[in-house]
Amino acid sequence: MQMTCAKRAGLALAAALAGLAPATAGAAFYTGDELYRVCTAAKGDKAYIEQTYECIAYITGAVDAFSTARRVTKVRSCIPEGVTISRLRGATMAFLEENPKLRSEPASDLVFAATRKQWPCPKAAKKR
Repeated sequence: MQMTCAKRAGLALAAALAGLAPATAGAAFYTGDELYRVCTAAKGDKAYIEQTYECIAYITGAVDAFSTARRVTKVRSCIPEGVTISRLRGATMAFLEENPKLRSEPASDLVFAATRKQWPCPKAAKKR
């Protein structure tokens, strides 16, 4: 039986996509180690610009996702208005540097932990 060109292309696409799928439903695309690596690229490295953009894009994307989740759940964000991308990156990098043993965790969890550490939410007043 001869396979048509379209069927071969479809199988090739399916095989390629299968290789891109995460191993488990809860798998993260990035670990803290991977984020730390791209965020600490040396200025002289030929991949410096690409990795710097990747670092910033990942962190800001994660923070935007947290903001969306907070709006949906009607929970106020504790990151103050006007916080710059540079400050988000700085808080994340400080957290990753202070917690090297946690870097195998999902990067988004670590970005969240970093922002919560840098800008903790005020404790709710106790009701009497």
